[in-house]
Amino acid sequence: MQLPLEYQNLIKNHALEVAAPIPGALARYLANAQNYLSSARQIDPKLSMQIFTCAYEGYFQMVQAVLEFHQVRAKDAGRNLVIQRVSSDLKVISKNKYAQMTQDFCSAARRKNGRIASYTTVFATQQMDKKTSQMG
Repeated sequence: MQLPLEYQNLIKNHALEVAAPIPGALARYLANAQNYLSSARQIDPKLSMQIFTCAYEGYFQMVQAVLEFHQVRAKDAGRNLVIQRVSSDLKVISKNKYAQMTQDFCSAARRKNGRIASYTTVFATQQMDKKTSQMG
């Protein structure tokens, strides 16, 4: 099987690495995704965070299945990069739309949730030393 160019480039950049397939892993990832979906459907609709968490983890199982199919694993890439790559491959969402949604979500979270705002702004509030242009 010819690996798509996008995956080849991610391997060259050390974001992904080639990996031998694990027997049964593809089926297991897909079964896990189905189990997350089933669980999400059983959660009280008032518990939106728990539903979102099940949906996110279920989708990530799908991402893992696609990576397994292509016989690659994340190396230096984080979840965000592999989710973007697979989402684009599956035409679930365009790369630009995913990036915009991520940006919108983070902005909304900072505005609405003081804990996230405090956590994410710790480094942004550091002042640069004018003489050395390094963190003081």
